[in-house]
Amino acid sequence: MRKLSNFINYFFTGMGFGAIAYLIILTFAFPGVPTSPLGVISVFIISGLIGILSMIFAMDIPLAMAFGVHLLGTLLLVLIMIWINKWPVNFWLIGVFVLVYIVVWLIVILSQTQTVKEINSSIKKRNSKK
Repeated sequence: MRKLSNFINYFFTGMGFGAIAYLIILTFAFPGVPTSPLGVISVFIISGLIGILSMIFAMDIPLAMAFGVHLLGTLLLVLIMIWINKWPVNFWLIGVFVLVYIVVWLIVILSQTQTVKEINSSIKKRNSKK
């Protein structure tokens, strides 16, 4: 049951990142372009799958290997989404992919750093009360 809970958590986290990225790209890169049901559904599903792919970082494999697999897997899933939606593939789109990938990683790193600081602070408070 715990494993299913992890899958669901990673899936919905991925969906959140993907939906935000999709809306930001539509808003600033393609203002006035309407969304389509297929576009929205594919973004949710592919983003969720990218979230599940992120579970590779919890495995006991070298970080560089996990990062490489995640990057290539994410690129493959994004290319599948592009193909499903019949979006054009060009250098600009690859640049957007790289930019979004980096921004998402920065957000994840900052979030994890904040979580570690909060945990360390709680531990220090608990230890100082003893």
